[in-house]
Amino acid sequence: MIEVSFLFFFLASTYPIGLWAARKSRHSETDYFLANQTVSPYVLALSSSASHFSGFMFAGFMGMAYANGTAVIWYSVGFLTGYCCLYGFVTSRLQTMNIGGWALSVAELITFWHGENRVWLRRFIGFITLFFLSFYAAAQLKTSSKALEAALGYSPYMGVALSMGVILFYCWSGGIKASIWTDVAQVSLMTLSLVVILVKAASESGGVANLFHGFMQTGVGDVNAVALFPQNLSIGGFSGLGMFVLGFIAVGSCVIGQPHVLIRAMAVKDPRDIKKFVRASYALQIGFTCLCILVGLCTRVILQDIVNFDSEQALFLSARAMLPAVAAGFVLAGVFSASVSTADSQILSCSASLMRDFPDPPSNSLRGAKVGTMSVTVVAALLALFAEDSIFSLMVFSYSGLGVSIGGLIVLRIFNASISEIGAIVVASVGFATVVIWDKLGLDTYAATGLPGFLMFFLTYFATRPFFRLRQ
Repeated sequence: MIEVSFLFFFLASTYPIGLWAARKSRHSETDYFLANQTVSPYVLALSSSASHFSGFMFAGFMGMAYANGTAVIWYSVGFLTGYCCLYGFVTSRLQTMNIGGWALSVAELITFWHGENRVWLRRFIGFITLFFLSFYAAAQLKTSSKALEAALGYSPYMGVALSMGVILFYCWSGGIKASIWTDVAQVSLMTLSLVVILVKAASESGGVANLFHGFMQTGVGDVNAVALFPQNLSIGGFSGLGMFVLGFIAVGSCVIGQPHVLIRAMAVKDPRDIKKFVRASYALQIGFTCLCILVGLCTRVILQDIVNFDSEQALFLSARAMLPAVAAGFVLAGVFSASVSTADSQILSCSASLMRDFPDPPSNSLRGAKVGTMSVTVVAALLALFAEDSIFSLMVFSYSGLGVSIGGLIVLRIFNASISEIGAIVVASVGFATVVIWDKLGLDTYAATGLPGFLMFFLTYFATRPFFRLRQ
């Protein structure tokens, strides 16, 4: 019954929209990657939020909440602070730069600098996009496989294969238009599924007060999980907490380098609509994150009698243990929708990079764009099956890498920094290398990867300005 319910809700939210988008397609690259800038700013905000929430919120974030308790609140405070400080500032300027929809990828937009078409910088950004977004999309597909494994006992291959099939269907047929409208359906499904779990948990506990008391009881033997301030950080005291929060402020700031999120802002046609887009995005991001915190902490109460399971399956196991089969299938459909709604956006951004960032001049082949979509989907599926890292680790690594290298360049471009093409490649390479090295050495226990990445990026920029200043 769970399986039937899941398939009904999930397919009902994807296939009709894919068919509709295919019929509305104008068979052009601008339509495939920007929907001809004809979509409402509120719909774009919903789509942007769905792409940003990702399956990570249902698996990696919930796993962190189950395993670490209240530490997830401080993670969210840092993340939302960084997000709210920079997202509106960057998106409004990118939309202004792309009036008329002449650029179809983030790299194409930001590498027209001081009147130059910086081809090699565009190709470098394209490489970074492909590298990190492939891992990021793999994290989403990994989420879908874990969801089916926990709820239905399927092998990881089944979840990855089903995600691939759905993504290829509506991305091939309708491009970003299909992705946007599917996101709208899926973000509604995601939110409602979390509300169902939260209400059921409170009901079965005998009210909110009893649910809170049950949560506090989970701290017996693990006081840190319910403490206001986390006590088991690698650096102790308030300095350690400060580093922890500051690290995740840096991670939240990394939104400025996420091509699959920024492309939604580039698809806003009228500059007067960008404020509507940003305000709606902020409201959705804050509200959904708070909802995820509450549900994540509730999983500690729901699963307190279950031991020895992958913490990133906490939400799926909670739904299966607490809800009737039809409702459990509905929640599973929400989880699956979350992972697909992000993976499709990331894969389309990779496809845009293949077609627009590497060739000179950029390619205008719609068929080539669709073949690129298929190729990137296959690569992401292989990474999902064979990458051993957790979903949380894959997400933070990819998100930080994109934010530092591309986001740092976007900041320099917005301020029209006087830096040569070689200089821009050098500072982005330093940021890229810092993220990879910090991650591989396991130093993210001291500070989230985005913090040292941004520090090294901008320190390198200021240190090398005399050597790489643009010569007029």
